[in-house]
Amino acid sequence: MHHYDLIIRNGTVLTFEPEPLFSKSDIGILEGKIAFLGSLPPESQSRETEIDASGLVVSPGFIDFHSHVDCNFLTARQLVLQGATTTIGGKRNFDGKLINKISEEGFLLNHGFFLSQSFTLRHAIGLSNPYAPATNREIQKMIRLAELFFESGSFGLHFGLEMVPGVSRKELLELSSLAKSYHKTVLIHLRKDGIEVIDALKEALEIARTSGASIHILHLMYMAGTLDLMRQCLSLLSEAISGGLNITADTGLYEAFPTYIGSSILDPGWEKHYGQTITYRDVLISSGFYNGNFCSPSSFHFLRKEFPNTLVTVFAFDEKAAEIALARPWVYVSTNAGDGPVYEGIGHPETAGTFPKLTRKYVRQKKLLSLGEAIYKITLGPASRFGISNKGNLKPGNDADLVIFDVQNLRDTSRFSNMGRPDGPPEGIKNVLVNGKIVVRDGKLTGQVHAGKLLSALQSPR
Repeated sequence: MHHYDLIIRNGTVLTFEPEPLFSKSDIGILEGKIAFLGSLPPESQSRETEIDASGLVVSPGFIDFHSHVDCNFLTARQLVLQGATTTIGGKRNFDGKLINKISEEGFLLNHGFFLSQSFTLRHAIGLSNPYAPATNREIQKMIRLAELFFESGSFGLHFGLEMVPGVSRKELLELSSLAKSYHKTVLIHLRKDGIEVIDALKEALEIARTSGASIHILHLMYMAGTLDLMRQCLSLLSEAISGGLNITADTGLYEAFPTYIGSSILDPGWEKHYGQTITYRDVLISSGFYNGNFCSPSSFHFLRKEFPNTLVTVFAFDEKAAEIALARPWVYVSTNAGDGPVYEGIGHPETAGTFPKLTRKYVRQKKLLSLGEAIYKITLGPASRFGISNKGNLKPGNDADLVIFDVQNLRDTSRFSNMGRPDGPPEGIKNVLVNGKIVVRDGKLTGQVHAGKLLSALQSPR
C-alpha cells in the first residue's frame, strides 16, 4: 500500500511536456515534493488529508518574479490568495535581517531575491543621490559587493533606471558584464517611459549587445502602454531576439501604473511623456488621507512636497496594449505587487488581481491565449528564465507548489481605489499548496504561514 502525506484526486492536471498538457490525474505528495503523478490505486492512503479536485484545474503554483513583497506579510497574503507560491523581490531593498528570518522560520510563500544596483548597491557604498553617476572607484566597490551577492544566491541584477536616472552607461555596462560572468539575468526598468521609451529601449539593447548579458525588460505595459509604442517596442525586441540576443520581457495587465508621488517619474514636465491629454487629474491618490481622490494641481504639489511617499496611480495608458504584448511567447506576466506602502484597503489592484484577471479576461473572455499558454507565462516560463529550481511544472521530484482552481469561476474582484477595494480577494481559487502544505483552503488562509522557504540561485562564475 502506498502512503503519502497528502493526496489530490480526480483533478485536471496541467503539465508542460514541453507543450501544455491537461490530463485527469491524481497527485501524491510526500515530504514537500510531488512523489506521484498519474492514476493512484484506490487503496493509496494519505497521512494528513485528501483533496477531491473533481471539476477543477490543478496547475503549478504561480511565480511572481517581479514583485516588491520583500517579506511584507500583507502583500504576500494578497499574492498567495491569487495563487502565487513563489515571489522574487529585492528590487527596492535588501534587508539581511528579514532574509535571515525567512531562512530560519519560513514565510507564507517561497521568497528569493534579485540584487538592485540602483538601490541596494548604490546605497551600500554611500551613493544616495539618484541623479548622480557613480565614479570609477564607486563602480569598483559595487562590483565587489555584487560578487558577494551573486555568490550568496541572488537570482539576477536589477537596474531601476527611471527611478535612479543618474546611473551611467559605464555603471550599466560594467555591472551587466559582471552579471554575464555569473550567468545572471539583468532586469532593466527602462530609463524613460511614454514617448521617450523607444530611445530607452535602444539603450538597454545596446547594453545587451555589448555585454553579452541576458536581459529582461520589466513591465512593458507601464513603459510603452499605447498601441503604437507597444508595437514599436515589440518590433525592436523581436529583431534583437532574431539577431541572437538573449532577451525576454514581462507585462502587467492594467492601464494605470503605480508610483510614489515624490518619484522622479513625476518630475516637472512628466505629463508631456504621455501625450496632450494627460494632466494632474489623471493621477489617483492611492494611499493616505486622500485615498480614492484624483489630484488637483494644488493637491499634487502639496503631497509631492510634504508627503512624497504617498502612493499614486497614473492613468496614462491603454489596456489594449497588453493584448499585443501577451501574444509574444517571450513576454511573461508579473504583478509588480507591493509597489508602495502596504496597508489594508489601499494600493493598486495588480497586487490582488493580476493572475485571475489573466485567465478571466485574456483566456475566457477575449480568447487571446489558451489556458496552458497563459499559465506558462506565470509558471514554467519565468522558472526556466531565472533559474528557479524544481518549480514551475508538476512532475515527480519537483516541489509540491500548486494551485487548484475553478477556471470557469476564477475572477478578480480587486479595483482601483476610487471604484472599490484594491485588495479585494479573487474568487475561484480553491486551494494553494506551498511545499506540500495547504496555505489556502476555499479561498482563505489556513494559518500555515511558514510553509515557504528562502530560495537561492548559487552558481559560480565562468
